[in-house]
Amino acid sequence: MNNICAVLPHKILYVEDEPSIQAFVKILFKKNGVDHVDTAYNGKEALELYKLNHYDLIVTDMIMPVMDGFELINKIKEIDPFQIIVMITGLSNIEDFKRAIELRVNFFIEKPINPKKFQHVLADSLKLIQERKELALSSTLLEQYKHAMDESTILGIVDTKGIITYVNKEFCEASQYSLSEIVGQSFDIFSDDELSPNVYSNIWNTVTTKKRWKGIIKNRSKDGVVYVADALVGPLFDAHNNIIEYIFTGHDVTELELYKTDLQEQLSIAMQDVVDTQKEIIYTMGAIGETRSKETGSHVKRVAEYSYTLGILYGLDEDEAELLKLASPMHDIGKVGIPDNVLNKPARLNPEEFEIMKTHATLGYEMLKGSSKEILQASAVVAWEHHERWDGNGYPRGLKEDETHIYGRITSICDVFDALGSDRVYKKAWELDKILELLKNGKGTQFDPNLIKLFLDNLDKFLKIRDEFP
Repeated sequence: MNNICAVLPHKILYVEDEPSIQAFVKILFKKNGVDHVDTAYNGKEALELYKLNHYDLIVTDMIMPVMDGFELINKIKEIDPFQIIVMITGLSNIEDFKRAIELRVNFFIEKPINPKKFQHVLADSLKLIQERKELALSSTLLEQYKHAMDESTILGIVDTKGIITYVNKEFCEASQYSLSEIVGQSFDIFSDDELSPNVYSNIWNTVTTKKRWKGIIKNRSKDGVVYVADALVGPLFDAHNNIIEYIFTGHDVTELELYKTDLQEQLSIAMQDVVDTQKEIIYTMGAIGETRSKETGSHVKRVAEYSYTLGILYGLDEDEAELLKLASPMHDIGKVGIPDNVLNKPARLNPEEFEIMKTHATLGYEMLKGSSKEILQASAVVAWEHHERWDGNGYPRGLKEDETHIYGRITSICDVFDALGSDRVYKKAWELDKILELLKNGKGTQFDPNLIKLFLDNLDKFLKIRDEFP
């Protein structure tokens, strides 16, 4: 991971009022291949630099004279809501963490600064910077493609009720109908079963199930002339994979050569980049708790994939299984509120320490329960219930059998399977046979017996996932 930013130079602003700490961190930057770092000794000085320069990354201490880190971050976010920020702090209480989340801080480094942790956070920060630059480039290209498409391609937009909301000039010219005659009409206004039998019903049945339809459509223009369009119709999604509208693109191939395929592929790639970036943000939040307990992001990714697979095996539909996949990485987010001496103790916890550790389930729930977002609501359930047991002897509420939400029951098995197979500060990884023996013995006591049977009967699927995210 040395020289982690040798590919592209990045401008970084580092804010720290203590000269000795500032000198130490500048050495860490240089050791990791970062040469261009501007420094400031307080928030006010940093804000003045920020207004004069573009910075890819802000790394700031919290407790400073003149203007502290929270005020600095708030003012920076007013200028650029998407600025990537690393907070250096002790995170002494949960309110500080909540405030940092509200300010959309991207990464955290605890004091005293651990060089290895600093290296990992810096690498993750620069990776996120690169991804955002690539996404910005994709968005720019997308605008250019959209303009080119609007100028040369038949284009129409249909809402979720099947009503046409927009068509372009090419659409009107091909159909010989005016804009006012088309907008507000049902999408199958041009249906002609003599020319293209059942094509519009096939299109609707396909796209409303979140699939794309591609094919040839023959229509009659307003003056009765037949024209042929090579068409692609597909749904457009919001951040939660809900359909918001449908887009129709095509070429009048009665006169024009087909050349839309490359344009549509670029559109699909750009849309997928947006979806992937949103999912990565959720994984990053979920990894915060694991990072504090010296775990890697691979743990939450494996638990996410295990949970999705077990959910599908259980009978969850695709949307719900995908929701669980996004929520399960947040199962240990409450660990941010557990003291380091308990969280990272390299030995078995005593009863008093274990009681403190158990509070992470409720802490995670309290952090997430107020959100109106479906993903965070599901995450709150997972955080609260993934340590409940089938026999009612779990925590924090002692729920029994299916009193525990299916999300909690699934995540419980997946978390235990992965945690036992991984090195932790207090233990070495278990052998697979020993893990399977524990799962079998926990059937009907610790774990939902039906889920354990599904898990063990399909063990090869879970081992394959484990191999993919080592």
